[in-house]
Amino acid sequence: MDSPQQDPQHTPRPVPPNGSVEVRLRRAPKFWPFVGMGAALGILVAIVSAFTGPESAEFTRNTVAAFLSVYYGIAGVLVGCVTYLIVDRVTSKRDRRTTAVPVDEPEER
Repeated sequence: MDSPQQDPQHTPRPVPPNGSVEVRLRRAPKFWPFVGMGAALGILVAIVSAFTGPESAEFTRNTVAAFLSVYYGIAGVLVGCVTYLIVDRVTSKRDRRTTAVPVDEPEER
């Protein structure tokens, strides 16, 4: 009979006798604020460029602003994602290892 293969990443680690476990502690930035700010800045740049640029004979300024908002918004989302990755990489270098001790939770009443 074949024994099931165990994944080395999911192999349970032995718990030391005192019950403490070494953990990695780090603060990570949130992803969605970076994406939202990138989109908002892209749309803001699109609106400013639509209303300060030369007027078109074929399209109104609102149409140009809407058209540019789509493209600049997508570009802003991409810039926000890249900024998030850079900030996440920088903050991950400041992580630290510490010891955690499991605590028995009190029974609920």
